[in-house]
Amino acid sequence: MMRFSLGLLGWLLGLLFGINPAWACARPEDEAPNALLQRLEMAEARIRELEKKQGDPIPVLPEWSESSTLDSSATPPASPVMPSWSVGYDRGFFIRPRDRENSPYELRVNGRMQFRHTVFARDIDTWTDNAGVKRDVTNRNDFEIERGRLEFRGFFIDPQLQFFMNLDSDTDDGHTVIFHDFWINYVFSDAFNLHFGKAFVPGSRDWLNGSLRTRLADRSMATTFFRPDRTLGLWAEGQPWHDVFYRVMIGNGFNTSDLQPDEIDTHLAYSGSMWFNWGEYGQGYSDLEGHEELAAQFGHSFTAANSDGRDASGAPLAEENFVRLSDGTRLTQRGALARGVTIDHFAIYLYSVDAAFKYRGFSCNGEYFFRWIQALRGDGPLTLSRMFDHGFYFDLGYFIIPRKLEINGRIAQIFGAFGDAQEYAGGVNWYFNGTHNCKFTFDVTRLNQNPANNTGVNYRAGDDGLLFRAQLQMAF
Repeated sequence: MMRFSLGLLGWLLGLLFGINPAWACARPEDEAPNALLQRLEMAEARIRELEKKQGDPIPVLPEWSESSTLDSSATPPASPVMPSWSVGYDRGFFIRPRDRENSPYELRVNGRMQFRHTVFARDIDTWTDNAGVKRDVTNRNDFEIERGRLEFRGFFIDPQLQFFMNLDSDTDDGHTVIFHDFWINYVFSDAFNLHFGKAFVPGSRDWLNGSLRTRLADRSMATTFFRPDRTLGLWAEGQPWHDVFYRVMIGNGFNTSDLQPDEIDTHLAYSGSMWFNWGEYGQGYSDLEGHEELAAQFGHSFTAANSDGRDASGAPLAEENFVRLSDGTRLTQRGALARGVTIDHFAIYLYSVDAAFKYRGFSCNGEYFFRWIQALRGDGPLTLSRMFDHGFYFDLGYFIIPRKLEINGRIAQIFGAFGDAQEYAGGVNWYFNGTHNCKFTFDVTRLNQNPANNTGVNYRAGDDGLLFRAQLQMAF
């Protein structure tokens, strides 16, 4: 039985690897033990040599028993099949096709959260707006979640046909989850990428750059006061020339985020932004890259929109409620511009210019805003038909420890017919892994007669005092 097993093993080795099987037919007593051992060692060496050439291990054959038989018609094992999809992490968790042409579907998932502790110490107890309404100014001391988000992006049917979906949940917005941004786009070329859906109105560089890479915990008072918001519409973006970029949009309005059709009017908004990079500027305002040569960015933005109409109850449409006077009074509030008069029609024009620089850990950026509100009309006589407000913010920062510890400062001011406002702020950033994806921020802000109102950036109209924020930002 031993001779049969050795003989069969020899034939198998001969068939698989071209080894002369004659030795396997010989009886052990016909050949010296040393010669037999030598032949076995040669066979083993040949097997290892073939394994190295093929790159993959030789398939392991099943063990033979006394009842085993040799089936010459048996089909050899099939080669391993390469899966059609790959799964992993590359700037997000992904499911990606290995052949984009035959399987044109891809999904990437990202998420982030800003966990923030906010403290506000008031200097005044009340403030009176331009309509004569007295309002309380309250202190704050609480934890909150800002921008708890899940993002889904990829392509379908065609690698050039892409999608993006952003689900957002904030504790200061009733703990609800909304479609913050949602669009589908087709990339015709680097110079022309057409989108349709919901996204930013591109009327400010600081607004367009997003909230992930802000220098302090959030955007400035001036940006919050002047900028547009989100809307539904069509827009195009691209890079028509070297280091020149643009984004233009036509949408429902200046600020129609999350509004219903019966809450907006029939007028559309038009907005555009163009900017130029000098050198490899990169993303974000901080010099995380550690530029050895000066890098800069210059741009400007413009938005125009009309607002006109009342809802079923006779009140101004919700689309019109975003505009505030320079003292914080809502423009559509009854009596804001004249006693007993409610504004229900106006045209708004916003223009801004911006610049930013990076060099050896030092960085600075700023934007100046000009806002015209014209064709003011209401349900009664007015003493003015137009207004002009302007203002700016300026940020600067420096890395004490490259890509780790950064100190920052900010000044912002707003000038208008109904009062001026100031913001002075300073803070530090600690980048755990050298990116904005894992960052701790602490800042202190002095607000004087703040007219901006937005829960996301912790500004409340009428606030006058000190604002403290500690924020942990985590993203994947």
